[in-house]
Amino acid sequence: MAMQFSKEDQEKLKKDQSEIYKKRTEETNRQDIENLSRSGKWQQFTDYYLKTVLVIAVIVGVILVGIIQSVTQKTSTALYIAIQHDAFDEDKIEAFRKAVEDYLQLNPKDEMVVVSTECTDHQLQTYFYAGTADILITDEESFQEWGQAEYFFDMEHNKEVAFYQDFGKNKWYRTAYVTGQDILNNKETQTAETKPGSMEEYVCGVYLTDSDKYRQIGGGIEKPVLGIANTTTHLEEAKAFVEYMMDNSLPMDLQQ
Repeated sequence: MAMQFSKEDQEKLKKDQSEIYKKRTEETNRQDIENLSRSGKWQQFTDYYLKTVLVIAVIVGVILVGIIQSVTQKTSTALYIAIQHDAFDEDKIEAFRKAVEDYLQLNPKDEMVVVSTECTDHQLQTYFYAGTADILITDEESFQEWGQAEYFFDMEHNKEVAFYQDFGKNKWYRTAYVTGQDILNNKETQTAETKPGSMEEYVCGVYLTDSDKYRQIGGGIEKPVLGIANTTTHLEEAKAFVEYMMDNSLPMDLQQ
């Protein structure tokens, strides 16, 4: 049953200033909050706003971390392969690069293989000095110039390439070294034409002549030679690559 108020009671209610009869407005709510004590205001904040603020902070944090990682994270080079004096189809080189990455079990998001077919001698020399280039593949005559200047690990002095023995003597590339003393003693020709003072030869590379993989990517050099730079910072990857190129029993899939 509905409660009935007399006219007199209704007038009294209108004049009553009790809180329960006051109409709530934004202004009255704001005033109530301002009148709260410090602990009361904190309690008001935690009850009504803290969870929302925390959720927003987490979302913003995740977004910021993603942006920072996308800007600062760079893919590092796990192996740099330079191929000189040969002509290739770009698509095959790209497929070859990916095949090597797969063989080395690299995560493409973090590491990558670089295959350069356009390095000039000047660029390559700089890359060797800087430890950027790990592998060189080129023709016999060009490889001899680099080999005589001692740019590669050799089997006689460096245990790092002792595994060359596994390929057999017919795969070894040998050359003598041109020393600093040889250059000083050269009074007849230009420095670049200096001949080795000693004919003792060292195994500093391997032939890819019978490498199915080199032919598969379109390599046309009659006797290509491969060497590992003695300044490499990716020795394990370089060794694995050489074994990969020399192992014809392991097929290479370029259809990726």
